Amino acid sequence: MQLTLFKLFFKIVNTLSSGFTAQRAVGIFYAPRRFPAANWEKSALASGTPMTMPFGDEVLEATVWEGNGPTVLLVHGWEGRRGQLGKVALALKELGHRVVAFDGPAHGSSQKKRTTLVEFAEAVASAANHFGPVHSIVGHSFGSAATAIAVRKGTNAQRVVLISCPFSLRHVVSGFARLVGIPHRSHEKMYPIMQELHGCPESELSFQAIGPDLQIPCLLIHDQKDRYIPATDSDLVLRTINDAELVKTDGLGHMRILQDKDVVQRVTAFITQV
Repeated sequence: MQLTLFKLFFKIVNTLSSGFTAQRAVGIFYAPRRFPAANWEKSALASGTPMTMPFGDEVLEATVWEGNGPTVLLVHGWEGRRGQLGKVALALKELGHRVVAFDGPAHGSSQKKRTTLVEFAEAVASAANHFGPVHSIVGHSFGSAATAIAVRKGTNAQRVVLISCPFSLRHVVSGFARLVGIPHRSHEKMYPIMQELHGCPESELSFQAIGPDLQIPCLLIHDQKDRYIPATDSDLVLRTINDAELVKTDGLGHMRILQDKDVVQRVTAFITQV
């Protein structure tokens, strides 16, 4: 129903002004919806310790699973929450790692209503600084792109796992525009607006620029039937990173990939690899 309303809305406003359509589209794109946590997420979070971290004008909630081993930071995706990486957290905790997951700005328990990819990357850097030193970072979807940007800008990590990673912001925005029926002219006008919000050129938010600067081992995992971020995006990401491996799954989609035992085992094996 919501998708139908979005399509109708953009069809109407685009007849009035492509610029106004672009402004409204950016506002909607960067205003994530929130969904309730599943019971298995709540159970995973309950086994950790609730904590907080300062970020900008607010305090973000986090969960820490204590361990004597190196710290691993987990970063959820767009419209996600920290509990979605609970299976990974528990598996790493069993291996002795200290694991940290946090709710990004405008996600989960955050008081904000809107955020951007650049701000999300800043939150990753802030979390790594607050809870670090960090050995590895595991990111999912939008969170994997934010993770890569943070590492490129100086966040220290020895290994990175990027699950369902988009190749560029343009790829994601283009998919959104097609989904809600934003015409090409209005769609293209979204990027200058976003560039002003980001404070950096659009080209800086593509793995064409990010990938070559990731000088640490990276594991990419992507499902071939992902309906939100096409698996071909990870093919493109792979070509830009010097030391990267791509693992493809089949039939897990965009979200169930985080709960799959084989995927979780792949992630833990990569992080604990000597």
